[in-house]
Amino acid sequence: MTTPGYDAVQVVNVVNQHFLRSDAKDFAGARALWAEELTVDFGGLNPDAEGRVSAEDMERSARELVGPVTVTQHMISNHVVTIDGDDATVSFYEQALHHHPALGGDASVNTWTLYGRGEFRLHLTAAGWKITAQRLIAVHTVGNPNLLTDVAAMSD
Repeated sequence: MTTPGYDAVQVVNVVNQHFLRSDAKDFAGARALWAEELTVDFGGLNPDAEGRVSAEDMERSARELVGPVTVTQHMISNHVVTIDGDDATVSFYEQALHHHPALGGDASVNTWTLYGRGEFRLHLTAAGWKITAQRLIAVHTVGNPNLLTDVAAMSD
C-alpha cells in the first residue's frame, strides 16, 4: 500500500522525468510516461497537439517540433501535488529555454525562453503513474517567439 507522501514523490518524479527525457530528445522515453490518450492544452503554442491526442501523435509532434531544436532546457519548480485516490494533479512553474545557433548570433533571434505555469494530471495504473493531461499557461516570453517555426523552416 502506498501513502500520500510516497505517491506525491512518485508523481513529481514522473513530471520531472517527462521534461528531462524531452530535453534529452528521448521522445520514446517521454511517451512511456503518458497514458495512451492525453488531454493537452499548450495555450495555443502547439496547435497540432491540442485537445484529446494519442500518445503516438504526442510523440510525433514533440519529435517534429522540439527534436530539431539544438538546445532545450525545462526548469520546473514549486511543485504542488494533490492526490485523490488513483488520480493526481501536479501544478508547477516552468522556465523553458529553446536555442538554435544556426539561426545566427543574435540571442533575440536564436533563443526563446518561455516562462509559465503548468499542470499535469496523472492516473495510477498497474505500470505506475501515467500522465493523462498537460496544461501550460504562458506568462512571459523573452527572445524569438517564432523560434520553433524558424527552426522547422530550416529543415524544409
